[in-house]
Amino acid sequence: MKKLFLIAFLFIGAVSFAQEGVYMKKSTTLTIKEVPPTWPGCDGTINQKNNCFRQKLARHVVTGFKFPKNHKKGTRVVVDMIVNTEGKPEIKGMQGGSQELQAEIKRQIMSMPVVKPGIVGGKKKESKFKLPFTF
Repeated sequence: MKKLFLIAFLFIGAVSFAQEGVYMKKSTTLTIKEVPPTWPGCDGTINQKNNCFRQKLARHVVTGFKFPKNHKKGTRVVVDMIVNTEGKPEIKGMQGGSQELQAEIKRQIMSMPVVKPGIVGGKKKESKFKLPFTF
């Protein structure tokens, strides 16, 4: 009876303390995957969360975007950014486009809602993104 209780306790403990992104395969290989930042309302697998985050961020940038007067159609801007451990964006650099266009993209990205930060092995982690935008 004690052995059965111990086995049940270990099983329940392992299930209740499992971390997202940490997997143990039958061959005793431990795999730790990064769980990307999660936009409010996004859920599912790691790939679904990553795709949802990118789609919601792109929609957020485009919604309410104010084009500068000297904007040329087809202009491409690449944004290097991170989502820090607090779930807030930090822009590390931008390439392409005019200064006015870059300033507007920065304004839109910095106004995004606070997201759930990325996680690796149960610990919060900064997540890097390289986002291309074509306007």
